[in-house]
Amino acid sequence: MKHSTLILVESSKGCARVTLNRPDRRNAFDARMVEELCEAFTTLGQDHSVRAIVLTGRGPTFCAGADLDWMRTDRIVSTPEARQDAEQLMTMLRSIDECPCPVIGCIQGAVYGGGIGLIAACDIAVAAANATFAFSEVRLGLVPAVIAPFVLTKTGGSFARRFCLTGEPFSASIAQDNGLIHDVVEPAALGAHVASLTERITHLAPQAVRDTKALLRRLYCLSDGERWKACVEGNVGARLSSEGQEGIRAFREHRTPNWVISTGVE
Repeated sequence: MKHSTLILVESSKGCARVTLNRPDRRNAFDARMVEELCEAFTTLGQDHSVRAIVLTGRGPTFCAGADLDWMRTDRIVSTPEARQDAEQLMTMLRSIDECPCPVIGCIQGAVYGGGIGLIAACDIAVAAANATFAFSEVRLGLVPAVIAPFVLTKTGGSFARRFCLTGEPFSASIAQDNGLIHDVVEPAALGAHVASLTERITHLAPQAVRDTKALLRRLYCLSDGERWKACVEGNVGARLSSEGQEGIRAFREHRTPNWVISTGVE
């Protein structure tokens, strides 16, 4: 990937870390950051040596959503320009949601508007107990339209109506209770908790993990008949795969499967 300053990408022992790197702008995304995030998740997803990706933000704020300077409120924006910006945002969120390997959100501080969309697009989300959230769009006369499909998939309509319609802040515990966040930990334990999750994933069969994510995403879009067929075929394919055969042999021989990577995290 090209050198980036708006995001930082680091990889080590099967795990990659993508860090939003605009702390002076509360990690709000503009067109360039959106493009870099799309490129990062597309490239990392195609790299089969990458088992998991951690998405986090530098500084006290995880992400303040879209940068209002990027929204160009100092002049009239044409319909084609507005549509292009919306399509870029949707592409960014889809690049995270559709990334073949697991994406773990590591959330500290405040999260506003489109930043919640980033979290909803992650497979797993861990937040510090003092993190706060708000669908701030309605405060600005905007609508959380681009993030809505991802939020609804994670939380359901009742939660979205409650907080999207008021724009009021809510806590990490409320986010967890409604499925937006999976784990809430003390701020000092956030890094270690996320590291333990990535360590767990590096011990799993990498293609099986990717196939599992792909299957779970597909099932939302299939009819009942197609869903049953996809599940049967998924079972057969995994059972006959080289990973499936290796996993069964390793279990019977009481040994570690050949796909395990040690990250050194206890």
